[in-house]
Amino acid sequence: MTTRHILATSIAALALVAAPALHATPVAINSPVHAMFTKAKTVQISFRNDSGTPLELKVGEDVMKVDTGKTLSLKLPEGTRVVTNTATPKLEAGALIAQVASYLSGATVSIK
Repeated sequence: MTTRHILATSIAALALVAAPALHATPVAINSPVHAMFTKAKTVQISFRNDSGTPLELKVGEDVMKVDTGKTLSLKLPEGTRVVTNTATPKLEAGALIAQVASYLSGATVSIK
């Protein structure tokens, strides 16, 4: 065998032996941990009760009442789900009204 073949064989053998050892070695990963723990962006959104009947909304885990013709203004984190807790003439209880997103900032949602 030539010196090149011996060197290539040695490198290949070393790579096969070292690969499992490197795989098991803990590696420090520089990830932006703060991105996982930052506050969600809050969005200003209003809900107007145009249904003709008193209305209960489930905002996240909280239940809020909105009288007929009244508007409920809230600041909610993005991703919050708003569903009806009571039925209206056009919506059944549990219907999704909105899932809060940044593009809804400043919007008024009319519920009929």
